[in-house]
Formats: sequence, C-alpha cells, structure tokens
Amino acid sequence: MIHSQLPRFFLLYLGALVALGPVAMDAYLPALPTMANKLGVSIATLSASVSTFLVGFAAGQLLGGPISDQIGRRRVCVFGTALFVLASLAISLSESAATINLLRLLQAFGGGFASITAMAQVRDAYPAEQIGARFATVMMVMMIAPVVAPLIGTGLLHFGWQAIFIFQVVYAAALLVPMLTVIPDTLPQEKPRLSLTRIFRQYAAIIGHRHQGRLLAATFALCMGAAAGVLLIFVTHASFTYMTIFSASETLFSVLFALNAIGLIAANALSTRVLRVFDPMAVFRCVVICQALAVALLAALVYSDALTLPLAVALIVFVVSCVGVSNPAGGARFMAMFPAGQGGSAAAIQLVSMFVFGSAMGALGSALHDGSLRPVVNVMLVSVAISTALLVPLRALKDAQPDSAAT
Repeated sequence: MIHSQLPRFFLLYLGALVALGPVAMDAYLPALPTMANKLGVSIATLSASVSTFLVGFAAGQLLGGPISDQIGRRRVCVFGTALFVLASLAISLSESAATINLLRLLQAFGGGFASITAMAQVRDAYPAEQIGARFATVMMVMMIAPVVAPLIGTGLLHFGWQAIFIFQVVYAAALLVPMLTVIPDTLPQEKPRLSLTRIFRQYAAIIGHRHQGRLLAATFALCMGAAAGVLLIFVTHASFTYMTIFSASETLFSVLFALNAIGLIAANALSTRVLRVFDPMAVFRCVVICQALAVALLAALVYSDALTLPLAVALIVFVVSCVGVSNPAGGARFMAMFPAGQGGSAAAIQLVSMFVFGSAMGALGSALHDGSLRPVVNVMLVSVAISTALLVPLRALKDAQPDSAAT
C-alpha cells in the first residue's frame, strides 16, 4: 500500500493543505471594517468578496478534483498552491476594492484547486474501511486554522491589512516544500494525459453511480452539502452577527469566532473515536437531526426577540460543531462508494456541493438583508430542512461496508 511510503506527518500536512481555505477567509474577516475604511468603500462591498471567495474555491475544487484523477495529485496540488501564492501577493499590493475582489476569486480558485487533492490522497493511500478516522484526523488538524486565523488577522492589522495577505503568501509557500521534496504522488500516472472533455464523463460516473440499484450519490452529496452549508452561512454573516447585531469589537469577534473552530476541533476529535465503533451513516443521520433541532431553536429565539449574545454563541457553536462530526461520517461513507482512481472527482462532488450550497444560501441571506438576523436564520432553516428531508431516501446506505466497486 502507498501509505507505507508516506512520511509520518502526512495527515498533518493534508490538514494544513485543506486549511488553505480557512486561512485565506478567516484571517481576512476581522479586517473587513478597517479595509473598507482605508479603501473608501462600504463594508458591504468588501463583504461580497466572502461569497466570491466561496464560489472561486468551489470552482477550483470542481476542476482540480477530476484533473487530479487524470494527471496525479502532486501536479494539481503544486499548481494550485503556486497560484494561491501569486494571487495573495498581488492582493497585498492592491489599492482598489474591485481589484481585490477579483484577485480573491483567483486566490480562492488556486486554494480550491490544491486542497481538493487532500481527501483524494486519503482515499488513495488507505483502505476504504479506514478512511473515516483518517478523514476525521485531517479535518481536526484543518480546524486549527479557524481558531488561530482570526486572531492572527487581528494581530497583523497593527501592521496594516496588507500584512494579513503576506502571511498567507508565507503559509502557502511553506506547503510547497514537502509536496515537492518528500511526499510522493499517491496516484502516480506513468503517462499523464489531460482531457478537459473527459471531466464531464468523470462526473457523470460519480453522479450516475448506483448503490443497490439506486442513484444515491447525488442525493447523498446534496444532503451533506446542505448540512455543512450551515457552517458557510454563518461564516458569511459572522461579522454582521457579532459585530453589528451584538456590537462586538474586533478582538471579541476573533474570540467568539474562534469558539466555533474549537467546537469543530472537539467534534472532529470525538468523531475519530466514534467512527471506529459506530456505523458512519447512523452517526451522520443522528447529527443532521440534532443540527436541525438546534437551528430551529435559534430561529425561535430570533423571532421572539429573546436571543442574547451568550445564547447566540452557544447555539451557533453547537450548530457549527455538528459539521465536525457529520462531515467525516458522511464523507467516509460517500468516498467508500468509489474506487481510489475516482477519489478526486468524488471529493469534488462532495465538497463543491457544500461550498455552492453554502455560498448560495449566504448570498440569499445577504439579498434578503433587513438589518436583523431573521434572513440569516431563515436560510439556515431552509438548509437543515433539505438535509433532514434527504435522509429519507438515504436509508438504503445503512451498511458500514464499502461498495464492492470501491474495494
């Protein structure tokens, strides 16, 4: 097996690679008011770059996943990371909000293009029955980024907002070194051939995959996307929720935001143990239902004007932490449906569904903005309603064993 050739820090490295997205987005959030003031634009103008980033990140994953199935993981990872470095450097030198928003799209594309290979590398390197705990380990490492990134962003603001993007340049450049020197390609191709038209056939194979005669792959991906999309809805409106509604300072915002990441880390740590004992689908189903109930309670408090900052923090942390269990549990069962050679395409379907759904719901919440939290909780309610409804057709995925085609 390829995992015998990997360095001991392989899973830690993959966690840091997946963290490209959180590092790029979360370190930037505390700087939004300052940047808007320095650039002479409204905070809403720069806040739009959050959704733009999510779209670019999803686009990078959508292309990077199947391309890595064709030409190998390393080439895709190196290209995407290098693009991220160049775009981050260009942002640090920019003085126009419009230019920054455009470069954020390019930066996000590079980050998504590179980070999508992480899940595929796990699928390449380990047997299908072991990937649940491996995914949880990678995600747990990755979740350190949302804890420290806002704090780093707040600290670097003292040196100017540009320092935040210089930090991102250094972080991404550091990721290139082990990929180029000590980490082998987990899907080596003797004669790699790139075919963009083949991408459509790759995705058709994933979406058209049958389990016990049923087309459940697309349903499963949408269910996971809706459940995890709640996290991105919160991220999109985090600054508004804490800094506008509850008048939190930049420092307090960073702390409150970090609490969510701490919850995610704890949930991921829990899932590494839980997934060794319980059926991934049973765990996924239970967490999705719990998340939906918590969102319903949050909405009830908002509509009754009874939501206080402590209650908001507690409920949001719980709702977000649910993703720390549902993602590894759902991802383990979803990825086990496919052979390793389809890992990039399968991972892209799974993660893009989350980013597209989350960014779309986040943008809808912005479009319905009325100065209150009601539009935010409304889109959260839509998201969890979809995820819980889709649990019904997914009852066929009760077994913990991987599909025969994937073994």
